[in-house]
Amino acid sequence: MTTLTVFTERFWLVSTSGERILGDLRWLPSRGTGPMIIMLHGFTGFKDWGFFPYVATEFALRGACVVTFNFSLSGYIEGSDRVERPELFARNTIGQEVADTRTVITAFTKRTVEAPASWWKRWNKRLFLLGYSRGAGVALITLREDPKLGVERLALWSPVTTFDHYTERQKKRWRQRGTLEVSHTRTSQILHMNVEYLEDLEANVERYNLHRAIAALRCPTLIVHGMHDITVPLRSVQELVAAAPEGLVKLHVLPHTGHTFGVDHPMRQPSPAVIEATTVTAEFFGL
Repeated sequence: MTTLTVFTERFWLVSTSGERILGDLRWLPSRGTGPMIIMLHGFTGFKDWGFFPYVATEFALRGACVVTFNFSLSGYIEGSDRVERPELFARNTIGQEVADTRTVITAFTKRTVEAPASWWKRWNKRLFLLGYSRGAGVALITLREDPKLGVERLALWSPVTTFDHYTERQKKRWRQRGTLEVSHTRTSQILHMNVEYLEDLEANVERYNLHRAIAALRCPTLIVHGMHDITVPLRSVQELVAAAPEGLVKLHVLPHTGHTFGVDHPMRQPSPAVIEATTVTAEFFGL
């Protein structure tokens, strides 16, 4: 029996924030070619969170060239699963994550990023995007603003349906104090988000409207969502789907699971929901 070995290579890019975008490439350096899949993590997440390495490896085993990366202001550094640079986390905005996504896509489509020759030989020039949670919303905004980036298919896992889920009371205190306190439940860290995050939301209400973004979609899209997601209720996702062009978006509902598909960090083994999500998404991507 032949054992396939997925190659992994680190890469980095300079973000418009002035910080580094750190990422990983995964691929099989065998004969044949496959699409590139770029994966976007969610709020307080990072490229090695939970199911991300598993999903990326599974896609690579099926023939894809897979890119995972940390947003430049995520606050994570290589080798740690805690926010080691909280001052960067505090500076992050939706606009910056959209800019980072565009930077990554452009670096690969224009081949300005350093990558092994076997990576480039493996890629068949097709480009797909997968966003999880807030990363799904960032993916939608990115494609709405620049449909010529070349993304042919889009997968959204547990997508947020709005970036603005803050109460008026929270916003008032946020403006008064200049920061909003955020409790990172996994690491027990108390983090802060600068008021610039709120100002970015308020200055870009139409730009960040996800219902308008999905209505402007031009590529086939798959949404995978947990039936018992309490972070983003299924009903709100169904309303998002209803705003999309008819027939362009398919919703796959995972029974008996929530926002993280039954996975914590670190992931000891993939849950049935993650396995199902990976399988249906791989099929959607033609892997």
